[in-house]
Amino acid sequence: MSEEERNRFVHKPSLVSRLEYLIASHLSWHPHLFSAIKLFVLTPLFAYVLMHTQEIDHAQPLLASLFGLFCLFDYLDGIVAREKGLESSFGKLFDRFTDYPILLLISWFAVGEIPAYLIITKVAVDLTLFIQFLWLKGTTENRIRTTLSYTALLGMLAASQQWTEAWFKPEYVEWILYINILFSLLVILHNFKLFQKRFIADAISGVNLLCGIGSIYFAYKGALPMSLLLLLLGGLFDGLDGAAARKWGGTRWGVYSDDVADAVNYGIAPGFALYFSLGGDLTAAIVGVFYSFFTLSRLVYFTLNKTNADPAYFAGVPSTAGGLIVLASLILFHDTPVLIGLMVGIAAILMVSFDTHYKHLGRAFASGKRRYRFGLPLYGLALILGAPLWGIEVSVALLLVLILLYGFLPFILHFKHALASKNT
Repeated sequence: MSEEERNRFVHKPSLVSRLEYLIASHLSWHPHLFSAIKLFVLTPLFAYVLMHTQEIDHAQPLLASLFGLFCLFDYLDGIVAREKGLESSFGKLFDRFTDYPILLLISWFAVGEIPAYLIITKVAVDLTLFIQFLWLKGTTENRIRTTLSYTALLGMLAASQQWTEAWFKPEYVEWILYINILFSLLVILHNFKLFQKRFIADAISGVNLLCGIGSIYFAYKGALPMSLLLLLLGGLFDGLDGAAARKWGGTRWGVYSDDVADAVNYGIAPGFALYFSLGGDLTAAIVGVFYSFFTLSRLVYFTLNKTNADPAYFAGVPSTAGGLIVLASLILFHDTPVLIGLMVGIAAILMVSFDTHYKHLGRAFASGKRRYRFGLPLYGLALILGAPLWGIEVSVALLLVLILLYGFLPFILHFKHALASKNT
């Protein structure tokens, strides 16, 4: 087992490993060639189009395509080097260096749309990581950090070009930058050995909490899609803090920090979203408090029962699913309060159905079973592509259908078993 595999706290599914091996085996290019194309072909083309957007027809799709190709070549460079045993100190340095010209380009053009202090902090943090990369011989490599960084860069590019206001408003990008910068700072502190591994889970819970606070803020602003996105992102970090705690241990405050983050993300944030979206009156407050009460009750029960619970299952639908049902319903049924109330009731009932057991989807995916290995990534891809291709409501509707199927599946299976027993 390689050092990278020993240090990884998020399990890479075998399907992904096999896919990367298959891709690398069909590519005859040396990884240095991918890096060279990034630096000497894609970056100059990207810079030219960025500086001449007014004169070039279809400049925006071209910019998006060039950025996508840059990310793809960065990914291919890494997997070819790893799978073919071609990793070298120069190759790692060259690959890492090619990322910085495009960072500086996008940052320069984002000035005026994004606060300068955020852009300067982003650049400074990334340059610090590059220095650590040189000093510590590549130990700052991290796929989660890279994904967050590219997401922030895409947001900065979109803000600089004023793309699709419904998705890429500057304030949305600012929040993504905060999360990216915070996570990168944690990596920096860890690499300087100022941040012990047992604190990593608590720190990720802090990022989860930040997502919850952001979800409340955007619900207040009426930006429910962004509020939902931060809830989903919080769910990702919620899974990561558990993985980090299992891998490296935690502190005595770890359970409490995780519980506080979950309470804000899935109990308080959706409750505020209900209050703001339903008019901010007494009725809206009652509905919001009702939902938050049931969610917090479910979290308290989960904490008290954690030692006796099967880690592969949840007693009652997880609070993450309840929060997503509420936010998705507010987006889809904003003109039909009755349906919103129905969904709030369904979410509350499912969360406190403690005698009903639900599979832990993260651990089910890591188990390698075929239906999870293929089904969950395909559904996730449909959710991601649904918004730009068919509209945000289609993507949100797909998410809501998935969660409701997950919530009602145990009841459907109980009925099926009862009918089968009667017929026999």
